Amino acid sequence: MAINLRKQLLATAAIVPMAMLLGGGQALAGAVITHGATSLGVNDSAELNFFSDGPGGFLTYGVYRDPIGDAISPGCLCEGWGVSTTYAGFTTSGWANQDDGGAFGLTGGVFGSTANTASSSIGLSGAPIQVDHLFGPSLQADIFQVNVTIRNTGAATAENIVYRRVMDWDVPPTAFNEFVTHQGVEANLVANGGNVLYASNDGFASGDPLSGPSSLDSASENTDFVDLGPSDHGSLFDFAFGNLAAGESRSFNIFYGSRENEASALAALAALGVDLYSLGQSDPLLPDPGNPDGTPATFIFAFGGVGGVAPGETEANPVLPFVPAPGEFVFPAPQPRLWYDPPFAEGFTYTLTGVGAEFIGVRVPTVGFAGPFDIVIGGITVASLDPGESYLFDSLADVTSFDLVGINPLLDVTATGFATAFPTFLDFSGDPTSLSMTAILAPDPGGAAVPEPGTLFLMGAGLAGIVRLRTRQWRLVRAG
Repeated sequence: MAINLRKQLLATAAIVPMAMLLGGGQALAGAVITHGATSLGVNDSAELNFFSDGPGGFLTYGVYRDPIGDAISPGCLCEGWGVSTTYAGFTTSGWANQDDGGAFGLTGGVFGSTANTASSSIGLSGAPIQVDHLFGPSLQADIFQVNVTIRNTGAATAENIVYRRVMDWDVPPTAFNEFVTHQGVEANLVANGGNVLYASNDGFASGDPLSGPSSLDSASENTDFVDLGPSDHGSLFDFAFGNLAAGESRSFNIFYGSRENEASALAALAALGVDLYSLGQSDPLLPDPGNPDGTPATFIFAFGGVGGVAPGETEANPVLPFVPAPGEFVFPAPQPRLWYDPPFAEGFTYTLTGVGAEFIGVRVPTVGFAGPFDIVIGGITVASLDPGESYLFDSLADVTSFDLVGINPLLDVTATGFATAFPTFLDFSGDPTSLSMTAILAPDPGGAAVPEPGTLFLMGAGLAGIVRLRTRQWRLVRAG
């Protein structure tokens, strides 16, 4: 499973096996990855703060904005994660944080990277739990998305899964004296139906969830706040994901990034649909409290899929793609019967790769778009769908690629204008290693049609999509 995961995201990357991390030790490898003005330093066990060459030269990269500087590495290498569980009656944990001394309670693993992606897959040594962190460019400039999946690979139920992520903000140019904002904590507490078990401003806490809750200011515990500080502090989040039966997994997203000011950061977070976020801002050293403008940079640490609903389970909370290139949207390790969400385009070419992978059905969104939407296979329009309708492919056709065109957004006066995303429900079979959606461009103003892409992006594989049609017996299924 781990090797296949690396193939799908990092087919052209260097793949490095991690050392056994049974008791602790420094990470042996890592990478600096860059998306726009933001760079992350990712260690092989998925914690940040990695020393290497990058846009600012040789230094420790945590969350770096060019040319402002790094917002978490000064002072201490305090950023990390951990997972705890009770399995077969035994409570155990594994975690990684350079400030703790590296990785503990973790074993094996695979790491790989490209210029703007990194991938870490590693297991807990005390329980059959695999934790995957896939880093890549998000739908928003200067913001990375991390797809996190916790999987029970054992034969018994893993109980009381808790994931911790912790970070100390040290925001330039006033490192050790910053303002921190938390929003979305209260709405997503376990008591309110979400997954937030505990939150505070203690960025110096261990990555081990079993170390217990801690705070630097009691006013920061399990609550929202704006511009707390100025002080030397950060963010600590524990998420409770309940039990995982044998073979089950739970996924969510982390976002790291930076923007030139607070307004830009908030607009990007709204577009990403995050559940909760932490902002780190420097102290402008003015008489007025806080840094309402968030200049010269606002740094971002946010989460999606922690509101009690995993990404993809509903149309309103779809799986978000990586964006390796303009118009290319990639979903590594895709799971069937979920909603997937590229941004708006006139149409998309959907492609699956992997052993025995083929599409079973597709459903178009119920709101935001007028329709009808045409399903095109091998240049032939096989169906036309109204909003909310589904289409089932012929089981004998081995459909690995199709086009969906005619996407025209409706004006949504309750939001910010036209719909800007097109969530699509997809079902498929086999063992897919990647799902990609390639935007089909509209005709140019001069009237010359832009040709549909003939070669589809397959995340580093460089292969053309192949459609094998043996029959044309199609079925249209009405919703409702």
